[in-house]
Amino acid sequence: MQDVIVLYLTSTYNLKECAFPDGIDSQSYFPLLALLYDEMSDRNLVRVVAECTGKNYAVVLNDLYRVKSTDVPDELAIAFVKERLLACGYSEWLKED
Repeated sequence: MQDVIVLYLTSTYNLKECAFPDGIDSQSYFPLLALLYDEMSDRNLVRVVAECTGKNYAVVLNDLYRVKSTDVPDELAIAFVKERLLACGYSEWLKED
């Protein structure tokens, strides 16, 4: 983990690292954004995903808005990502403050 991730986002970063140890693949990228959209602030979600993918913050922010408007991922893709996260403690992560 790089110094860019602040302490309060460490558990989110670790969750992502467990579920996607080789990085967020292109098939999981948009479903992951869609799934976590309702659980995190836009800024925090974009910050973590930008750090994990190496993408520019503005690009990830635009992608986040796309998954909630014009390019909504299908439910099966979101469910696949959720299963990966559940295996890494997603349920416990949801209970964090």
